[in-house]
Amino acid sequence: MKKSQKFAVAGVVIFLTIGVLIFTAFKESSVYYMTVPELKSKGGGVVGQGLRASGQVKDGTINYDSEKLILDFEVFETGAPDEVVHVTYKGIRPDAFKADVQVILEGKYNPQENLFKATTLLVKCPSRYEGKTPPPGYNHEKPTEGGKV
Repeated sequence: MKKSQKFAVAGVVIFLTIGVLIFTAFKESSVYYMTVPELKSKGGGVVGQGLRASGQVKDGTINYDSEKLILDFEVFETGAPDEVVHVTYKGIRPDAFKADVQVILEGKYNPQENLFKATTLLVKCPSRYEGKTPPPGYNHEKPTEGGKV
């Protein structure tokens, strides 16, 4: 085999190796977004996969160990309150975390235990300005030239 052919073969092997590594890295780091009913219906089809799930925190299920930093609770989909998933999260409890708030979880789901082990916990906060009425005397019209309405 000629020297140039050896370089070409080595180049193809290196190129393919890099391609496989990139494909594997993207596949392992990809996160699928699911709702609670979707998690429960997929069952074993999501074992070991990185997932992102959303749900509402069920009232009366929150248990936080501040020494071990372990937060346990259950989430459900707003339209399906009977379908719940148990969640465990190790980390600092978010300030806005409480019952009936919407949360976004990232982690892995174990359908045999109905347990979502969250590595990330985000609380969806409604805008504090949503639905507020303007103060008395507030004029929302645009001022004309000179600053007068």
